[in-house]
Amino acid sequence: MSPKPIRRLAIVANRTKPGVDGLAGDLASVAQGAGVEVVLPPTYPLPAGALVGCDACLVLGGDGTLLGVVAEAVAARVPVLGINRGKLGFLACYDSENAAEDLRGVLRGDYKAEERVLLEARSQCGSSTIALNDVVIRPAAHTHLVRLHVSLDDEFVNAFPCDGLIVATPTGSTAYNLAAGGPLIAPHAGVFALTPICPHTLSNRSLIFSDKRVLTIDREPGRADLRLDVVADGTPHFQATASCFPLRISLAVNKIRLIQPPTISHFKVLRNKLRWA
Repeated sequence: MSPKPIRRLAIVANRTKPGVDGLAGDLASVAQGAGVEVVLPPTYPLPAGALVGCDACLVLGGDGTLLGVVAEAVAARVPVLGINRGKLGFLACYDSENAAEDLRGVLRGDYKAEERVLLEARSQCGSSTIALNDVVIRPAAHTHLVRLHVSLDDEFVNAFPCDGLIVATPTGSTAYNLAAGGPLIAPHAGVFALTPICPHTLSNRSLIFSDKRVLTIDREPGRADLRLDVVADGTPHFQATASCFPLRISLAVNKIRLIQPPTISHFKVLRNKLRWA
């Protein structure tokens, strides 16, 4: 299947990164020179509906900037192209030094659009959010340890005394999950990882579950006062209080498409970014 032609391109720039404004202008000129209409959203984070009608979204920044457009990109069914002006750049995989030439290639159809799964976190109060990298459950008061009860479908797994829990997709296994000692997962493995943050019991380690299952997270009995923040891709989205438990985390119905170089190798990226010998 040939890549869909890009006729209308949104360019989202994280202007806190040095040199981004000039690069955004250069890339807009490249796109316009190829007969592509350019949309420059005036603000970031994006307002609702900002990507409707676009064929692709080009993000200038780092992985954090790209994560900030996920919800709008999924809602508009728009693939995302990331040009790295940040640090590691696992998601924003195009180099800013060659951005103009790479964009010309993308506009010619020289790319692959790779689907990645998303997580959905939902509370009993009706609040929900999606995440490409991870959902983090942590106490709203960050000063004390909590005991969180985890079940997989209807089977009790464990009560984790910890500072919080990370539920990571394969895509997000290189992010907070990795920093917390969790495993690296190949991007299309049909699993997700549960990693406790600073577990009080040293034998508590990451667990890998099939992504066909549903994870349920509940507070310790008798802790009606406990409030938990639900953080998706690094951004707090809602808070769960007594009536909102248990929380349910599962695969989202929708996926996101990432525009990537046609010859990209996941393991080469790992070798380069993690400086493997």
